[in-house]
Formats: sequence, C-alpha cells, structure tokens
Amino acid sequence: MINIQVVYALPNNPTIINCDVDDQTNVLQAITKSNILSLCQIKLDEHLIGIYGKRCDLNELVKNGDRIEIYRPLINDPKEIRRRKAAQKNNDERQRKPNA
Repeated sequence: MINIQVVYALPNNPTIINCDVDDQTNVLQAITKSNILSLCQIKLDEHLIGIYGKRCDLNELVKNGDRIEIYRPLINDPKEIRRRKAAQKNNDERQRKPNA
C-alpha cells in the first residue's frame, strides 16, 4: 500500500483527502477510491487533473506521496485578461498625451 493525497481546492475551502491505495493504482482509481467526486460534487469530465501541478493522464500510475490535484475550470482566460489590461493601458496613455 502507498499513501497519496487527492485535492480539490475551492477559493476558500480546500478539500484534501489522504488515501492508501495499492501500488498498481492509476489516477482515476485513486480519485474514485478517495470519494472526493461525491464529497465535492465534481463531474470529472469537466476538470483537468495533475500531480504536483503537472498535468497527467487518468491512466498514469500513482507513486507513494503523490498529490493528485483536480483543477477547477478557469472563469477567465489569463491571456484575454492580459490583452484587456494592455489595451486599457494604451488607451489611458493616448488620453494623457496632448494633441499636437
């Protein structure tokens, strides 16, 4: 048996479950055994999965000490946020320049 963690972190309420699994357990089996899907009412097909911040496949075997992370869907696209900020900054700079 090996010890792993399964994590789902909401902004103010992380759920961390320590779980003992067989050494030939894959990520999906570990998530299922932890019961986190029911506890947090998660539909797994709507989420990405990783181990210590690195995306992984559900068929990947877990290792002792792994931290399986279930990532929440992004509300805003980070690239789009940066584009909007840059456009706003350019707009503000244009408004400050005196007309020649």
